[in-house]
Amino acid sequence: MKRVLLLYIIASSFLLAQAQDQSVFQFLNLPSSAHAAALGGDNISITDDDPTLAFHNPALLDNVSRGSLSLGYMSYLQGSNKAGASYNFGLSERSSLAFGAQYLGFGSMRQTDEQGREMGDFSAKDMALTGIYSYALSDYWAGGVAAKVIYSNYDLVYSLALGVDLGLTYYNPDTDFSLSFLARQLGRQILSYDDTHELLPFNLMAGFSKGLAHAPIRFSLTLNGLNRWSADDFYSSESLSFKEILLNHFILGVDVFPSDYIWLSAGYNHLLHNELSTGGRSLAGFSLGAGLSLSRMNIGISYGRYHVVANSLTMNISYTL
Repeated sequence: MKRVLLLYIIASSFLLAQAQDQSVFQFLNLPSSAHAAALGGDNISITDDDPTLAFHNPALLDNVSRGSLSLGYMSYLQGSNKAGASYNFGLSERSSLAFGAQYLGFGSMRQTDEQGREMGDFSAKDMALTGIYSYALSDYWAGGVAAKVIYSNYDLVYSLALGVDLGLTYYNPDTDFSLSFLARQLGRQILSYDDTHELLPFNLMAGFSKGLAHAPIRFSLTLNGLNRWSADDFYSSESLSFKEILLNHFILGVDVFPSDYIWLSAGYNHLLHNELSTGGRSLAGFSLGAGLSLSRMNIGISYGRYHVVANSLTMNISYTL
């Protein structure tokens, strides 16, 4: 166990200085799980039988039923939509393997020259192919690795990159407490848009979830962007105090379970609220969702905002074959 923790710390620290504003492939930060999206846009610690959660933390694949097929959809902007799919199976009693794909298409756009003359249409797209491996280190600890091949094509320019996520999760079912650590998007471009090779949007995260003993409620706290502690790392038209920088790392979420089959969730992401609020009061950063968990099928839907001009719906359905 000590060796696993040491390797995790070394790998996480290797790219600790990567800042999101100097990186590419930002579509990787969009949620893949409707449940995680409902809990503030991201969550790495809930240990439900939901295969889409493994895109947020590969160690969570350990809790997913083998033979689960999942499909996902997200409305992003007008004419821009994200889709995803995955399938997982067991390798042994303690290990699981999954393969998945994510695609973000921006639709067809009008192409013009310098004088504004129309020259036809062009399209743009981002995609990632992912292999996820998890291993149960003990009755309570599980580790996971997600390896990604990432590709973007914007008309005449394209880019290819390789990335890795490293996750570690502790879960005690007797106390309904889980604790997770994640190093997301370790890697960089192999083929760049131009002569400059850029980094992936690296993110160092931690989080925990705790269910109440005498009420069907579970609280989650996710600490996002723990590698970002400078005001320059955050988009802002004003200088940020240390208090504001600290709050930008917090994602809060709560689950309510009216029955064994239904979950209702809400969340708040302070960074999203700051970055997407356009003046005055705004619901940016707040999210809601609901889902149905049956013996072999899971369905989830959530509402949130991930762009300044549009709200998004994220939907998932998974079935255990």
